[in-house]
Amino acid sequence: MLFARIAKKVMNRILFIIPVNRTYVVMPPIGPGYLATIARELGYEVDVLNCLKDRTSHQEFEEYILEHPADIFGLSMMTYDLNSVRKHVEIIRKHYPQAVVVLGGAHPSGDYLNILNDYPEVDFAFRGEAELGFREFMEVLREREDQRDYSKVANLIWRNRQGEVVINEWRLVRDLDSIAFPAWDLIDPRTYPEAPHGGFARQFPVAPMVITRGCPYQCTFCSGKTVTGTTIRRRSIPNVMKEIEMLARDFGVREIHIEDENFTLHRKLVVEFCESLLESKLNITWACPSGVRLDTLNAEMLDLMQKSGCHSLAVGIEFGSDRIQELTKKGLTLDLIRDRLNLLSNYDIKITGFFMMGIPGETKDDMKKTMKFAKELPIHRAQFNNFMPLPGTEIYNDLKEKGKLNGLDTDHFFVHDVGYIPDGLTRKDLKNLQRRAYLEFYLRPKVIYSLLKDVETPKQFFYLTKRFLDAMK
Repeated sequence: MLFARIAKKVMNRILFIIPVNRTYVVMPPIGPGYLATIARELGYEVDVLNCLKDRTSHQEFEEYILEHPADIFGLSMMTYDLNSVRKHVEIIRKHYPQAVVVLGGAHPSGDYLNILNDYPEVDFAFRGEAELGFREFMEVLREREDQRDYSKVANLIWRNRQGEVVINEWRLVRDLDSIAFPAWDLIDPRTYPEAPHGGFARQFPVAPMVITRGCPYQCTFCSGKTVTGTTIRRRSIPNVMKEIEMLARDFGVREIHIEDENFTLHRKLVVEFCESLLESKLNITWACPSGVRLDTLNAEMLDLMQKSGCHSLAVGIEFGSDRIQELTKKGLTLDLIRDRLNLLSNYDIKITGFFMMGIPGETKDDMKKTMKFAKELPIHRAQFNNFMPLPGTEIYNDLKEKGKLNGLDTDHFFVHDVGYIPDGLTRKDLKNLQRRAYLEFYLRPKVIYSLLKDVETPKQFFYLTKRFLDAMK
């Protein structure tokens, strides 16, 4: 079917899509931005539709693609997008049966063995980092049908002429500086709401950026390695500064959010970044809203971070029980967490603690310990997420082997919903514990005062209030 679909068609226009979903994270999607740059270099016409930013419904998506036809549709996909993406694909096939549909992102990376079987109307998917294979893939599509060979396209998942699913070799981008900057004009930071990842910013517009890829840690609940692998790779600071200078000059960006979770793992890299930012005189503020590891931070690093404009860090604390820390292979102890947060309290850097509830093996008492621990720590904000079993993680594989994922509804995979119910608990139990955690943490005068001081605009206050009220539902 696929070969008949594209045999006589010249591929000229591609549309990247961030699907309709519930997430709060509304920011320029740099993943599709990188791919858009590659497609343009190869002569394709490219557009990016972010359904979150534009509050697009599936019906409005249908109207959009009728007005903006494309030959190739690329959808970014998280696990909570499963049903939404299915609707998007149905709409595309209804109007463009000859189009090529490609999936990429965290879910195809974690569930690469099943993704094309689960989506028979989809032609291709990419596993992991797509930049290397995407260039090869787009070049193959331009060849004559009888000369197309998808077998050498890195990270591609496809079907051969017999309809069998083929999973190609998985490769990582070794030289991150070799990747051209995202097509920022298609994901213009000035057009995004004042609700960046993490909810807080000191200046606007805000642009997200990734400086390192890969994670060597073994947290059983995290799926990050399914996309970027375990091998740490870094951009050079001159390359990073060139992009920041361009963003400030061409798009008026005043703040950078470093989205990779292992930026502070490389102390020399952090020092060079801070010193370069200070020398630039750009007056750029920055934050790490995706979370950094507490055991990577020291006083020398924090001094420079504060001086260079860092005003906010998120840190992965997760649990208030040493037993659960060890069970999930987080590699932290409560004593180490206290020690590093006491160090951080000496700086004018606002700290958000990430916590998790409802992980397999955790009891109500364990979750209450987490709530109590959060209130004891010198942190300014807290996020209490309900556990979600993500494909590709150690916990997911263990639960699947034990037959405990039957009937899993990924529409509930949302930080303020209940996506998984462990043994001995109910959905109501988990939701009530989450509400209690938020109320007990935030309804304290010092926390309320600190939050109000950090709100920069009325729009930001509106988004933050909405998030809190959603958590209470």
